[in-house]
Amino acid sequence: MKKASKISLSTRDSWTGLFFVMPFIIGFLIFFFRPMLQSLKFVFSDVTVELSGYHTKFAGLKNLNYIFKENVDYTTDLISGVTELFWKVPIIVISALFFAIILNQKFRGRIVVRAIFFLPVIISSGIILTLIQGDAAAGSVMSGNVAAGGQTIQSDTLKQVLINSGLSSDTISGIMIVVNNLFNLMWKTGIQMTIFLAGIQGIPVSLYEASSIEGATAWESFWKITIPMLSPMILLNIIYTIIDNFTDSQNAVMLQVINNSQAVKYGWASAMSWVYSLVIGATILIVLLIFRKMNALASDQY
Repeated sequence: MKKASKISLSTRDSWTGLFFVMPFIIGFLIFFFRPMLQSLKFVFSDVTVELSGYHTKFAGLKNLNYIFKENVDYTTDLISGVTELFWKVPIIVISALFFAIILNQKFRGRIVVRAIFFLPVIISSGIILTLIQGDAAAGSVMSGNVAAGGQTIQSDTLKQVLINSGLSSDTISGIMIVVNNLFNLMWKTGIQMTIFLAGIQGIPVSLYEASSIEGATAWESFWKITIPMLSPMILLNIIYTIIDNFTDSQNAVMLQVINNSQAVKYGWASAMSWVYSLVIGATILIVLLIFRKMNALASDQY
């Protein structure tokens, strides 16, 4: 009798991963693939909507010329969206890691606290967030203001302290932008925090015990054990955060796409969407290349 061929662990893990993403692949092929090709066709067409459906007429690069040459806001919003990633992504990812480390500690009411930290993810996926943002007081808090005496006022205390400290105006402006967006940034840490928490709980306790016996401090264990073991989660969270920020409905470019779609200007909207998608893809590719280079350097050191 022939012995059954053994399947390697990596192959088994690959098939398991494929099994879990299969619903997305099937859904993409059924619901998204055809509209995606249609939107690509719209990029190079004049699109009119009639009772019989969509009618397209080849227009070459007309729509692309519009968004880059005639629409003065699109390029500005695109550059602004990419630039914001340099400070938004680190703050969100680092905050999520910080919260995950805290919530991994053993204390009474830990489950309730974890649920509270994850609550913004649930709220932001429904109409509740719209109601919160529509409320004057809540909206002022989310934009960095404080409510006092029935009115919303901008807190200038921190800004005055920074001015008195002698910092440059550009530095002060950058710090105030971060502070004024802090609520929204912390609001976006739920998913990343959960991923980090799962990763931390997957690190063998024996590694920390061994490092402790060797005399390593908690700080050294964090950098030599926690961070390397969480490297895949860090990459995943960075990519997720980039996509989440790029596709936020309040993003300036997304608002332009939505407004043009509602105005039945599908050619312009499609051109904006595809250029935006290419920018997102290029950004993610750069992040992957940077991580690959960093991992290669870390491997050479060890």
